[in-house]
Amino acid sequence: MINDDAKTILVIEDEDFISGMVAASLKEEGHHVIITSDLKSSFIVLDTEAIDLVISDVMLPFAGGLDVVEYVRSHKSISHTPIILVTGMDKDILGATEVKVSAILTKPFEMIDLVDRVNALLETPA
Repeated sequence: MINDDAKTILVIEDEDFISGMVAASLKEEGHHVIITSDLKSSFIVLDTEAIDLVISDVMLPFAGGLDVVEYVRSHKSISHTPIILVTGMDKDILGATEVKVSAILTKPFEMIDLVDRVNALLETPA
């Protein structure tokens, strides 16, 4: 159910199974989902589409979610975009790096937790 109020979410994940599950869950909530699996295509989408929220795996081929965070936060036009990092790493390790993200979810996570977090972030006034 896509509607005029649909938010566009960029999902950056190199595991098709995970990106498919995330996309299906977010589409059920009425969101528009764009999936990329690498840094280069992610940057192209961020430069050309109006993205309301980013969900990125920390571990990506040849780079990582932290590079996505740096890219988004360093571009004034998109620096306000909420970012959720998904990781198999310990949250405390990521927290120690002072990452400027809206949320960190540790794998494995419940899909309802991700959906709730996304909806809460998208309802927050900018």
